[in-house]
Amino acid sequence: MRKNIIIVDDHALLLNGIKNWIENHSDYKVEFQASNVKDCKEIQNQFEKGSLKADEFLAVVDISFKTADSQMENSGFDIIKEFSALGIPCIAYSSHDSGGFVEHATSPAVGAKGFVSKTADEAILLAAINSVANGGTYIQAELVTGLLEVRDITQTFTKKEKLVADTLTIHNTNAEVAAALGIAEKTVVNYLTILYDKAGVENKLQFLEKMGRL
Repeated sequence: MRKNIIIVDDHALLLNGIKNWIENHSDYKVEFQASNVKDCKEIQNQFEKGSLKADEFLAVVDISFKTADSQMENSGFDIIKEFSALGIPCIAYSSHDSGGFVEHATSPAVGAKGFVSKTADEAILLAAINSVANGGTYIQAELVTGLLEVRDITQTFTKKEKLVADTLTIHNTNAEVAAALGIAEKTVVNYLTILYDKAGVENKLQFLEKMGRL
């Protein structure tokens, strides 16, 4: 059983609050707190060098986690990927708890083993930690309906539609998506029309938010 925890959150008050609650209500030890991407990289380096054993740790990671230049809001997804690649299972812990964010965080592309909303009682977070520490998974019960809704939507995407959806970001243009995929911009527009219709949204912003990519 993993007994050591890494907490990643860029809000110092919340970071310390989670640490204190966990240590006062369980036998877990919060060994590391990371409030920025640099902190995460330094922690990762210790595992890569063999100074720490991945099978003794798990991580609780906020999704809405800014990079040093404050340009990338959801770099928590990348942090989860990197920790997971080292063999450290992660629980996504976020106020962004719609079905799309849960689906994206727990997808094979990102790899979180659990998801808990920041609005949940602390006991739910501890339940998630217990499950993941013992090799299981945990999705907060109230979030499952939204997760299944988004999974049902994504299962209707064709392979090409999924490629377009995965390439889409809030910052890139249709022309840039077209160039990245080697297709015509008009074709991208056609795919987006289909994707928005399947997701029940009207524009890119709504689509990315629903799919947990914003």
